[in-house]
Amino acid sequence: MTDSNQKLGELLNPDQFTVKKLNMRGIPRCQFERYLAAKARSIDADTFTGEGWQVTLSKERQESIGVFSLVAVDVTLAVKNDQFDDFLDTFRKNFLRGGG
Repeated sequence: MTDSNQKLGELLNPDQFTVKKLNMRGIPRCQFERYLAAKARSIDADTFTGEGWQVTLSKERQESIGVFSLVAVDVTLAVKNDQFDDFLDTFRKNFLRGGG
């Protein structure tokens, strides 16, 4: 069991929470940290906890897609079932990026 999964298992009742792992590319870890720190009630290393939710961030890494190299961060969300859709929608909107 990885550290993030172990933390989730210790803090949450799995029947009441939806857990989803997102592979986010092109967004530096510091931007996730800034967003989550503003909303979290507590922070423990890579884990941010708020009312009815917990988010764990992986270490930042580089991933190659063809000739391009992008920063990547795995974001593991654990959110109460009744809050999950709204939380995910708000989270994704905060990290939308346009290209051109």
